[in-house]
Amino acid sequence: MLRVTPTEDRAALLSRARELVPLLRARAEHTERTGKLSDDVVDALRAGGFFRLAMPRRFGGLEADARTLIEVCTQLARGCGSSSWIVNIVAGASFVAARFSDQAREEIWGADPGAVVCATLTPTGTARTTEGGLLVEGSWHFASGIHHARWVIAGVQVLDQGGEAVGVELALLPVSELRVQLTWQVAGMKGTGSDSYAAAGVLVPHHRTLSMAELFAGGHASSRPEEPRYTAALSGYLALPLLGPILGLAQAALELTHERLSKGKPLSVSLYPSAAAAPSVQLAMADAASLVDTATLHALRGADDLDAAVAEARALDLVARARILMDTAVAARRAREAVDLLLTVGGASSFAEANPLQRIWRDLETASRHALASDTLNREVYGRALLGIEEPISLMA
Repeated sequence: MLRVTPTEDRAALLSRARELVPLLRARAEHTERTGKLSDDVVDALRAGGFFRLAMPRRFGGLEADARTLIEVCTQLARGCGSSSWIVNIVAGASFVAARFSDQAREEIWGADPGAVVCATLTPTGTARTTEGGLLVEGSWHFASGIHHARWVIAGVQVLDQGGEAVGVELALLPVSELRVQLTWQVAGMKGTGSDSYAAAGVLVPHHRTLSMAELFAGGHASSRPEEPRYTAALSGYLALPLLGPILGLAQAALELTHERLSKGKPLSVSLYPSAAAAPSVQLAMADAASLVDTATLHALRGADDLDAAVAEARALDLVARARILMDTAVAARRAREAVDLLLTVGGASSFAEANPLQRIWRDLETASRHALASDTLNREVYGRALLGIEEPISLMA
């Protein structure tokens, strides 16, 4: 079984991630066209331990810290944004699943340490209390990883006998009892297969449920002191790793543009011998590289703050949690700005279907607009925190 320590095993994971980049690049077009990861990519990700990044060590997982998640997913996204995104989403879902009861965790990973979990926390389903648990029904959208998962964590509104909502729970459902619906028709991140699923009267025993309020109010206290990783602030641990795929896509765009320029790409209607000789191109490359660096620095600052709090067994205060959300939003925006510059360097040919840069652009534009990387809400949360306004406007703060 793989074991992760903060430095040595992070390096090993990063090395394995870099080794997969050529395969992921070779399969990226097929992944997008088919709407899900190919079998050989899934096998390679599984063999590399990437689906176990956030699983408990007790079940053969790695309990990776936030910096490791970001850096590993950054490397994977240099090859394929969709593949990296699935790894990131599975890690987030595993982090949540680890907070469930011992009995639930045994059901997930006890008999199958390779079991993949995905999650849709938005409570679009409903549940009614019945003998033995909750009777769950409804539909959920954007379930990244559903095609590779054995379990899914679904948010549900619990209704009383009169049909009024009395609470929000997370229900752990076996994918075998759900109906997956092919609804992921989007411009970018096509290969994630983030389709919908529906449940019709699925009985979920109480040990496979978790209060949403309890989850978000977790703080640093834990009933499992041997697993300090799961005391991390939920908002940060779910939001920051989204930046791994985003940063990796931006880095891939920078690498591809540099490669084209090094081969003597011409600058149309100019008298320069090559585009690389033009000061405008040189300045754009400098600015794009600096924007990627800026995004990376924001991402890793947030990760280090989150990981330090776990190591020191302390809870992050509101301002610190809000700043991590702000770091997430800023990093996502800077990555978009970098790729926008690189598209201009490449010119209209950047949008040729044969040019992987257009897929990277579409993937990044889509991924960076995930709700947890929201450029508007996260700024509002941070501004309110700085001004001492404690009334919550987001579950994530």
